Amino acid sequence: MTVQALPSLLRLIRPSPACRAVALASWVLVAGVGTFASPAGAAIFGDDEARMAVLEVRGKLEVFQRETLRQLNEIARQQADMEQRLGRLEQGQRVNLDQQNLMEQLRQEVARLRGQLEVQLNDMSQTRKQQKELSTALDNRLKQFEPVQVTVDDKTFSVEQTEKRAYDAALELFRASDFKGAVAAFQSFQKTHPDSPYIPLVLYWQGGAQYAGGEFKAAISTLDQLARRHPDNPRVPDAMLILGNAQADAGDRKSARDTFKAIGDKFPGTPASGAAKERMAALR
Repeated sequence: MTVQALPSLLRLIRPSPACRAVALASWVLVAGVGTFASPAGAAIFGDDEARMAVLEVRGKLEVFQRETLRQLNEIARQQADMEQRLGRLEQGQRVNLDQQNLMEQLRQEVARLRGQLEVQLNDMSQTRKQQKELSTALDNRLKQFEPVQVTVDDKTFSVEQTEKRAYDAALELFRASDFKGAVAAFQSFQKTHPDSPYIPLVLYWQGGAQYAGGEFKAAISTLDQLARRHPDNPRVPDAMLILGNAQADAGDRKSARDTFKAIGDKFPGTPASGAAKERMAALR
């Protein structure tokens, strides 16, 4: 509903003061959908407020529709009553001038009521359309804040959409071989989402990016965090393999051999264990 259409609606329907308030509230919320979609609106429009707005708008529109239907029924009743009166007058054998004038007035009133009924029906249709559009817009707005389900190392978690986008963006930098950018993105992710279920993966990919970029000491620190903080994570064997390589490339051959031996002891029969044995033999 536009600003110009609101006065027309209130003038044609002529509802009670309560209904006019409902119509005005609906119009304000419809006009405000664009504001909700702006970045500034996103900052102040939270999940609970958005849901409450949906419920409030829907409740007010239902009240407005019930009042409009009541008025339509009253108009239809008046029209039927006048048509009956007109029929009785027309059936009389003697129709004087006063009766003819009355019949003409009744005809005009019936025509007026018929026109008002058509306007009311059209307004009702427009109100329902606007209610549907408003509900759809608000539902779409709410979906932007709702958590999403993700699978991390065969486990399903619920994460915020901003959290998922940040992780995906950092991983995309790694895949594009932008190792420096990936390291910065993963470090930023840890600060913003320290309790995220993505953290083991973030440490794994961050350590891999540091190793690929020649930052061996940084890679050792990051991968050691993963092994110590998340010892049961399925990424740990491969992370320790990269850790041993980083230690060897950094010149610490003894620590590298210890790391490769630990992989064989803790994760026997894994691909990482077999690779660790080969690399430990190469260090002798």
